[in-house]
Amino acid sequence: MPQTPERRMYLAWKAAKARHDYRRGEHHSPLMKVARRFGVPIRTVRDAIAAHRPAA
Repeated sequence: MPQTPERRMYLAWKAAKARHDYRRGEHHSPLMKVARRFGVPIRTVRDAIAAHRPAA
């Protein structure tokens, strides 16, 4: 079952968020890292995350 680009963006964001060290003051947010990796605007990544985030 192939993954859609939106699903891959969501999984990449989750992984980047888990590795991000907020105490050390890394320069780019996990959202920005994913946007740069996929070459898309941040708004596209936000929409992909919102679509794949589990309902609470």
